[in-house]
Amino acid sequence: MKITDVAKSFFEATNLSTFVFNSQDQAIATFKMPIAPQLPTKLANKLLMNISQKISIHMFLRIGSIATFQIDHHKVVVWATSNMISGNGKYDDKVPLIDFHTFEAQLTLFYLSLTQSTPKFTESQLSLSDFDIIDRPNQEFESFNIHKPSHNGYLAEQQMLLGVEHGNLKEFNNNYVQFMDKGNFGILATSDLRSKKNITVAATTLFTRAAIRGGMYAENAYDLSDECIKKTELKQNITNIYEYTRTIGERFVKNVAQIKRKNIPFLIYRTQEYIYDNLATVKNIDEIAQEMGCSKSYLIHLFKRTTGVSIIEFLTSQRILSAKQLLLFTQLSVYEIANTLGYNGTSQFSRTFKNATGISPSQFKKNQNL
Repeated sequence: MKITDVAKSFFEATNLSTFVFNSQDQAIATFKMPIAPQLPTKLANKLLMNISQKISIHMFLRIGSIATFQIDHHKVVVWATSNMISGNGKYDDKVPLIDFHTFEAQLTLFYLSLTQSTPKFTESQLSLSDFDIIDRPNQEFESFNIHKPSHNGYLAEQQMLLGVEHGNLKEFNNNYVQFMDKGNFGILATSDLRSKKNITVAATTLFTRAAIRGGMYAENAYDLSDECIKKTELKQNITNIYEYTRTIGERFVKNVAQIKRKNIPFLIYRTQEYIYDNLATVKNIDEIAQEMGCSKSYLIHLFKRTTGVSIIEFLTSQRILSAKQLLLFTQLSVYEIANTLGYNGTSQFSRTFKNATGISPSQFKKNQNL
């Protein structure tokens, strides 16, 4: 089994951020929770310079424990993060941090899976003097900044919910991080636990409505919602409200995805996924057909027969939807929005927008501000 496959299985079993590099120190695989931070380049370079076949565990006050080891031509970094996150300044939660002995035991099993031999551990430690950014507040690992409630928070919410509606896990997770960063969170009760439960109920309600719009039967969506809320009410502690609500959202996303796969040919489902994931960069149908591994004519015919619209019409409708959100909830100019969505200039964007809505982008924004 390839080292990346074992690393993926290890991550899925432990939720520990796991990074695999080649002998040239180039990252070839990254497995981490969406809310977990990326490994800072400066720190990664230092870790990879001091790596050996023995497992080294480096302890950092603010960011947790990081283990490194080398196997053949691959270098592995495992991060038990303890980074603090704060959503809109309302909640400060830590990503769950395991104790040292559990971390060591998990690393032993990981190493055994890769080599069929028991690892040796070193006692070496990196000098924190090389990383004055690590143990200082407001450093680059702090993923979520303080924001006042804003239109950007509502935009982030809508983009996240589109991921649920589309049944697109990548779209949901990418936008969920933005939602946590910019979302308009509030303190919903004097008790911290009660407030977190109330936020979970509110988030689950949003997920439920988006899932129904995405094609999930209302009865099934509400049943799943009731199940999640009942389990939440029984909890004596919610360690991390952001990761907890994200996992609930993922359940709705996966249900919508399953329904879409059942209701339409898999090729069309993959085509829609590709468009969602590459909305601003898709150039033409030839590119999509090549990615799907089929002929252009076959894809055009099957897509229209399945969805009732052409691929270009579908792509345009998704871009117009994103354009409306950007016009409503950001201060971006029409020119900037055109570039963001992959149009060749303002005139092409404005012409396409007016053909789809009957009014220009500027008039649309003006009408909404009345």
